[in-house]
Amino acid sequence: MRSPAAPPLDRETISQLAGRLDEARRSRTPTTRLTDDHPGLTEADAYAIADRGVSLRVDVGERVVGAKLGFTSAAMRQAMGVDSPNYGWLTDPMIVSDGQLSLGHLIHPKAEPEIAFVLGEDLEGAAVSAQDVLSVTAYVMPVIEVVDSRFAGFRFRELDNTSDNSSAGMVVLGRRATRPDFDLSRVGVVVTVNGELFQTSSGAAALGHPAASVAWLVRRLARSGRGLEAGHLIISGGLTGPVDLLPGTSVVVEIDRLGSVSMRVHE
Repeated sequence: MRSPAAPPLDRETISQLAGRLDEARRSRTPTTRLTDDHPGLTEADAYAIADRGVSLRVDVGERVVGAKLGFTSAAMRQAMGVDSPNYGWLTDPMIVSDGQLSLGHLIHPKAEPEIAFVLGEDLEGAAVSAQDVLSVTAYVMPVIEVVDSRFAGFRFRELDNTSDNSSAGMVVLGRRATRPDFDLSRVGVVVTVNGELFQTSSGAAALGHPAASVAWLVRRLARSGRGLEAGHLIISGGLTGPVDLLPGTSVVVEIDRLGSVSMRVHE
């Protein structure tokens, strides 16, 4: 590993690596892990690559509409050898409002049930708490995140995933908005795949409480003087294991007091 005192990757290398991931996404041709070529990659490098990748999407007309959390479940962090969550950004073409998912732009699609927060006010600061998040949340809703790694075989290390915008793919929205005036950590979650029970869970699977996930994100963004904006959609982390998606797969997520969200996959 590169020593902590070593300089970060230069701008040209960051741009080149971001371009490599962007080309993999657009061509649906997975690439090798960045950490194989750059074993000294740091967290700062990884987020710089991700930010540049988002900028490439904005440059062609996409708009940042929110953010996502990754590695929020203890089981996933243990499996990946990860100490803390990470985050990525959502842009408007990632949002699916009709429940119909096309695989045409995806490489390794996998679905996870999540609770999304839509903010009614800007939120920033290094000491933001879960209660602070709830106080500025306009509403919450059930969603299905479709993660999509740009790395061959869906095999990556933590910093590869961070560089890849936390495997952001698509987000399928539920149809009901609910005020979060009850304990979101205690809501039950049921995932059905092709009519068969897949897994059950609770809201606590996301860092103990979904709002705690969002608070972690805000505190992490504060390190670089950034925050979240009113209207942003924040998906707070997977609540069960991932569902592999193939043409014809149907997924239904039911969350107590929040309603349901469903998705059908097409080629």
